[in-house]
Amino acid sequence: MKFEEIVNKYTNLAYKIAIDMTSSPEDSQDLVQEAYLSLYSHFKEYKKLQENEMRNVLCRIVLNKCKDYLKSNKRKESTILEDISNIEEFNLQNDFVDELIKKDKNEYIKEKLQSLKSPYNNILTQYYIEENSLDEIAKKHKTTKGTIKVQLTRGKKILKEILRKERIL
Repeated sequence: MKFEEIVNKYTNLAYKIAIDMTSSPEDSQDLVQEAYLSLYSHFKEYKKLQENEMRNVLCRIVLNKCKDYLKSNKRKESTILEDISNIEEFNLQNDFVDELIKKDKNEYIKEKLQSLKSPYNNILTQYYIEENSLDEIAKKHKTTKGTIKVQLTRGKKILKEILRKERIL
């Protein structure tokens, strides 16, 4: 099977997989293109495969590209939220107006954090602002460290969605 035939026959399938995983048309197009580049770079190895095996290889490549993309996106988002722990800190090298804008934004994030339902607001505040360890928080809440991790993750996700909807992130 020629590479052109594979592209013509399976592009819709590859795109559907990518859009289902990422929910972003632009990113899905990029990921499908990356998958085809990857397939093309190893095409000599795959050339002998049957048509259905070739389709499976392409689908697996698309899935892996999407997983990698989603992992890297989560990392980017989590670094933004981890900056919440530095809410009270200012970078003195910036000018006064930039500092005021940062302060307003940080206060806004802090306010949104407090508006979360319990226990998420308490746990996020204790972890990011008070800088307590997971063990300390678990002890205060009389629960396990694993439970606190789950609640911390859920709380961060809820806060991210709120900030994203309000175009803060």
